Amino acid sequence: MFFYSSLTCATDKTELVFFLFKDSVISTPIRLSSDDSLSVLRFYISDLQITKNKKVLWKDSVRHRLIDFEKGSFNQKSARILFPLNVLGDHVSFLLGVGEKTAARGIGEGDLDPIKGMYWTWQSGYINFKMEGVSSNSPSRKNKFLLHLGGYKKTLNTNQKVSLSIRNPDINISFDLNKFLYEINFKERHTIMSPCQAAVDLSLLAKACFYVH
Repeated sequence: MFFYSSLTCATDKTELVFFLFKDSVISTPIRLSSDDSLSVLRFYISDLQITKNKKVLWKDSVRHRLIDFEKGSFNQKSARILFPLNVLGDHVSFLLGVGEKTAARGIGEGDLDPIKGMYWTWQSGYINFKMEGVSSNSPSRKNKFLLHLGGYKKTLNTNQKVSLSIRNPDINISFDLNKFLYEINFKERHTIMSPCQAAVDLSLLAKACFYVH
């Protein structure tokens, strides 16, 4: 299973669309196996940009975007990002998270509004990556797991810069959900609800799960 984005042409623009798929059926919870399922998947991406030779060719006009797959029937056009068709770079990059300065400023608006369920407190800041579900390996009640990855201070900073090499204007960026879940020891890391080293470790793992194909 993959979180996956695609770039397609639309008149003089190129369109970036984020979506999640499993056998062409979109629903919540997402069944991973007979015993395991995913009910919540949300994360922030910030400062999305395309560069060439380290020079910025295009930068998203919206600094922070919340990608949310929790809703029952996911609308594939709910996360559309348009940029000029003639932007031909060699890297696409973004921050997985909201960044230290945004977190330190406290409550924001739009996708940063606490009503989105991605904000702890002024001291702890935002949840950069949230995943909830059921795993047969989790010893918690009803085998649930809650991974709320956040933290922005010093050694507990979970913000991760993702930079991916691109070779042509037709870009597919995927998040390998299977890899992410396989690497987690749910017997020990089934509940993360505050900044900690485990949150940093899993944020680094999430960063490594993005790739271009």
